Amino acid sequence: MKAIIIALLLAIALGTASAMPLEGSNANSTVVIFGSSRMPVDDENSTQEILKVDVGIMGAENASYQLMDQNDTIYLPGLYRQLSSGKQTVYFLTEKDSLFKLINVTPDVGGPIYINWWKTPNGSNDNMIIRYYGIVDSSVNSDEQMIVLQVRIQNNGAENLNVTPFNFTLFDQWGWPYKPTLGFDPESVAPGSATSDRVLLGFTGLSPISRPAALAYDYGTPGQIVIEFEKDNVPLSDEVVYGVAAASSNATTNATINATSPAAAEPALAAPVNQTEEAQTAAAPASESAGPDIGSIKDQLAASKARLEATRMGLDKMTPEVNATAVAQNNSTSSSA
Repeated sequence: MKAIIIALLLAIALGTASAMPLEGSNANSTVVIFGSSRMPVDDENSTQEILKVDVGIMGAENASYQLMDQNDTIYLPGLYRQLSSGKQTVYFLTEKDSLFKLINVTPDVGGPIYINWWKTPNGSNDNMIIRYYGIVDSSVNSDEQMIVLQVRIQNNGAENLNVTPFNFTLFDQWGWPYKPTLGFDPESVAPGSATSDRVLLGFTGLSPISRPAALAYDYGTPGQIVIEFEKDNVPLSDEVVYGVAAASSNATTNATINATSPAAAEPALAAPVNQTEEAQTAAAPASESAGPDIGSIKDQLAASKARLEATRMGLDKMTPEVNATAVAQNNSTSSSA
């Protein structure tokens, strides 16, 4: 087992070294998108969630943003949190389970910057495809970290595929393995089908300084699948974002973007705002005629923290029993292998 973990650690290290964040520039400024995560709003009936984007700006003080999803819906940020020296977190209120293909950033120096979004990482073997949709909930305190991941499993084989949360293993940046402490109900997936929806995998007891680096399915078996998050997170192609004709013409120019993107039909980006304050309220998504007050994101974040703490307390009680089950299953798998 130790040799396997060391081998994966080396693979993760190599993959991380070659990974690059999303980046774009104009004549004066550079914007880097380091990553994103999602979290639910504090309303179980809501169809929306909060998207947190980790941004770095060089050569400018402030910027304004537009985010476009796979349905060409435009979202404006509802909250900014200034971090340190050009680093900030930008919050959007989006529809649940949205995929994003473009972010437009307009620094207060120079023209707009158009950055293609991440491609959804996936891994496969002869019988199945697993697609990873990212972190959808998380909490960190001084003692431990809790995260919830979202995946979907597709059966490409000829027989029913039985999947459970315990088929999965999460690895941090040092290659340390974690088994889920909560997740979806075991499910049988018929040939040619996929799980009925995206399913959730929850992990607790991570060190506060651990960073999720890879997710494995049936790790240590001949059919294992390993998805390395940073290595497999790559930008979408111009063809996907702008369409084949636009990409072949010159999708990176502002003229082509304005001619082919639905963003051209929306109002222009708002003037850059002062982000030195903890929060700023923005308009609702441009393509929606009405919606909840996006300025309430700050209150929703506070409510989500309380919800996560309650969840953590419940999970702490069940973790020993769950871990014992995981160990038993691992031992059984190792023996059969």
